[in-house]
Amino acid sequence: MVAAAVDRLGRNVVDCLNTGYKMRDEKKMLATYGHDGAWNLDDHADENRFTMEAWGAQMELRAIQRRNRDATVKTRAAGRPKGKPSYGFQYVRKMMGGRIDQVELHPHASEVRRNVARRILADPDNVTCSSEAARLNRAGEPSPADHLAVMYGKPAGGRPWSPQSLRTSFCRKPPSGI
Repeated sequence: MVAAAVDRLGRNVVDCLNTGYKMRDEKKMLATYGHDGAWNLDDHADENRFTMEAWGAQMELRAIQRRNRDATVKTRAAGRPKGKPSYGFQYVRKMMGGRIDQVELHPHASEVRRNVARRILADPDNVTCSSEAARLNRAGEPSPADHLAVMYGKPAGGRPWSPQSLRTSFCRKPPSGI
């Protein structure tokens, strides 16, 4: 196996070491950029260096996660959420173009969402995501992408509902408070 660096083998010490030892146990070669030749995890110096580089990968991952969490908190506090609202929700601004002050249920889309959920929960053996997607398409209900476009003053693209879009719409967590 060839990788750009040890940290590309996994994102924490356990992943990297498991991969390294698996390669060693299966008598397969493991090589990364910046290391002369193949790694020999039976050699103490190579094993220690490999472990330190894996530890560095884990520290880097934790730093990235911390930066992302901090950025999310900062953008929400400024009224700029990271993404678009989930189907059935809308962002509310007190001033046009201003910060987002709150998240509310969209009157029509939230009702569509509740009806689909009721139908699936009432008869999960016969009402599936596929059958509900077909029903919504027949009813001419805008898909989540088209609904979002119309909500922001753009033309609908005529995209149909798909079983996957239903799963995505109903499995996502609602946006948290801003």
